[in-house]
Amino acid sequence: MKNLMKAAWNGIRISAALFVLTCLIRGLSAGEESFASGVGMARMCAATLGIGLGFGVPTLIYRTGLPTALKVLIHMGVGVAVMLAASLAVGWIDFSRGWLPCLLAAVLQIAIAFLVWLLSWIRSRKDAKEMNERVAAKG
Repeated sequence: MKNLMKAAWNGIRISAALFVLTCLIRGLSAGEESFASGVGMARMCAATLGIGLGFGVPTLIYRTGLPTALKVLIHMGVGVAVMLAASLAVGWIDFSRGWLPCLLAAVLQIAIAFLVWLLSWIRSRKDAKEMNERVAAKG
C-alpha cells in the first residue's frame, strides 16, 4: 500500500507541476480574457489528478520481473490512454477545431509524456550507478 501511495503521489506531483506551468503560459498569452474559471477549472484540476494517477500508479510495474520493454509499454500505454481520455473530456483536445489541431495537441502531449519518462529514466540510471559505486567502495 505504501508503494502504491508513493507512486500515485509522484505521478500527481509531476502532473500538477506541468499543469501549473501550462496554465501560467496559457494565462499570460490569453491577455485579459479568462481561459478557465469555476467549474471548468475544477474539471481541469480533476483531469490533472487523473492523469497523475494514470502515469504514477502503473510505475509499480517496474518492480516486477517482466522485460523492460514490456514494463515501459504497460506504464506509458496506460498513462497515455488516461491522458488522452482526460484531454478529450475537458476539451484540451477539441475536435470542433478540426483534425490537425487535435492531432498536434495529442502528439505534443505524448511527446511531453515521453520526455518526462526519459528524464526520470536517466535520473534512475544515475542513482543506480551511484549506489553500485558506493556498494563497491565498501566491499
